[in-house]
Amino acid sequence: MKIDGLDWMDWLHKMRADQAKLRRQESISVSDAPARQARHRPLLYLETSVFGFCFDENARNALRREAAATLLKQIDLGLSDAVTSPLTFEELRRAHEPLRTKLLAAVGVVGQLRADKQEVEHLAAAYIRNNVIPQAFADDAGHVAYATIGKADLLVSLNLRHLANEWAERKIGAVNLQEGYQLLRIRTPEEVLAYEE
Repeated sequence: MKIDGLDWMDWLHKMRADQAKLRRQESISVSDAPARQARHRPLLYLETSVFGFCFDENARNALRREAAATLLKQIDLGLSDAVTSPLTFEELRRAHEPLRTKLLAAVGVVGQLRADKQEVEHLAAAYIRNNVIPQAFADDAGHVAYATIGKADLLVSLNLRHLANEWAERKIGAVNLQEGYQLLRIRTPEEVLAYEE
């Protein structure tokens, strides 16, 4: 994969060197950074499909339904930290009743992530422009942008076509680095459940 005419790793090293040079020029050090409380649990960003699968009655989706519902229970019990975005609420409000009421009740167990809408739109457009996510699925690009800008550790999704797969995660990571953001890991609910020892 080439970025700006450079191989992937060469580009990454160049970006890191440029950022280190900029930090030295601006005399920014670790001691200048604001103190952050250490987090022991990753921050999960839940995308719309997680809530939808909680109420999917299709027999072939029984395991995914159970994993999504279990994850929401664990979040409600305080075992995991999770957020979603205003975009998720917009998508859930499009559902027909009585499903809409159930979906909006389910999303109530997670916090709402706030991010600058223009920044989200810019990053989402970068995913589409770089053919990471098709234009027809712009909401998916919006979810990735919200999770990235909100500094979520993991985006949790059951959208296997556009988000929760290795190739999508790699492409999203490349765009994030190109745009100056951190890498974002993408997992399914089964992969982030807290299992008892």
